[in-house]
Amino acid sequence: IGEMKMKIMFCTSSMGKGGAERVISILANKLVNDNEVSILINTNKNISYKLDEKVKIIALDNKYYKNTLIRNIYRIRQTRKNLLKEKPDIVLSFLPMPSFRIIIANRKLRIPIVISDRNDPKQEYASRLTNFLMNWLYPKADGFVFQTNKQKEYFDKKIQEKSTVIFNPIKDEFLNAKNIKIADKENVVINVGRLVEQKNQKMLIDAFAKFSKRYPEYRLKIYGEGPLKDNLKKHIDDLKMNNKIFLCGITDNIKSELEKSKIFVLSSYYEGMPNALIEAMAVGCAVISTDCPCGGPCELIENGVNGVLIAVNNEIELVNSLEDLAQDENKLKVFSENAKNIAELLKTENIVKQWSAYISKVLKERNFNE
Repeated sequence: IGEMKMKIMFCTSSMGKGGAERVISILANKLVNDNEVSILINTNKNISYKLDEKVKIIALDNKYYKNTLIRNIYRIRQTRKNLLKEKPDIVLSFLPMPSFRIIIANRKLRIPIVISDRNDPKQEYASRLTNFLMNWLYPKADGFVFQTNKQKEYFDKKIQEKSTVIFNPIKDEFLNAKNIKIADKENVVINVGRLVEQKNQKMLIDAFAKFSKRYPEYRLKIYGEGPLKDNLKKHIDDLKMNNKIFLCGITDNIKSELEKSKIFVLSSYYEGMPNALIEAMAVGCAVISTDCPCGGPCELIENGVNGVLIAVNNEIELVNSLEDLAQDENKLKVFSENAKNIAELLKTENIVKQWSAYISKVLKERNFNE
């Protein structure tokens, strides 16, 4: 970003495991080479991503208040204190609640703020409160980064005009995938995601149980933890599929699990720009995904060329798509090869360049208007 060293502050809830947090860690680690970078979070208890030691972590919660309103007022005050102390040139805020707080805290300080939305806005702003806060506060921000065009279309013209669409960067390790031939891969259907309602793994389990009758050599592995674990486990037991369907928990080596699996399925009701899908494509899985809002999968997958898109929560379509791939090794091979091209597009340096260019643009416009 020019020759000038800048103070860039990221703002989010935590740096625990999650898509937004992963993107922040990648951007922070790259931008800190030429700039001062800080990350403002509620608590620094569980930082799941490796951060350059030059990245400054600022935690808001010295105290924790049970009452939500008091907790948020306290966090807004703490945020304002930190804005005054750090004097960032720009704030990049991820997720609604931290974004609402930073805009309120920034009153009269006039620090440029860019908001990055990471999920389906219809879900994020479904409640009357979040919808009211979004309509009241977001117009005060200087810029917006969306992950998909459909996400962008949700917002009004004024917000759309000062926004850009930038995909998620892919982790560098996924750029050098082992080239395992389809014939040498395991007969595994794989899913990666938290065990929560949104990811709809129940539909995948039901579809796989039907698919398994015709293709008994396949197994289904689901990687992730979450509140639905016991329900899903019981469901697998009820279907008498525990020798075929496995809840594998979390692994540090998801890359090699993806590399040796033939088919990756994303069964979600909604997603932003799904990292798990990007990673599966980059290492050459044949992918099947629901064409879910807000449009991440359909921006990554060209149906029938580098993967398959199916309707949300459509079990029959999923069964048919699995059978279609399992019986046609050539199709598996073509999808696998074509899917890998996504990696080049989403290289970290390409994505960081796009962010840098957008930050410069926001700051230029801001200076021009002042």
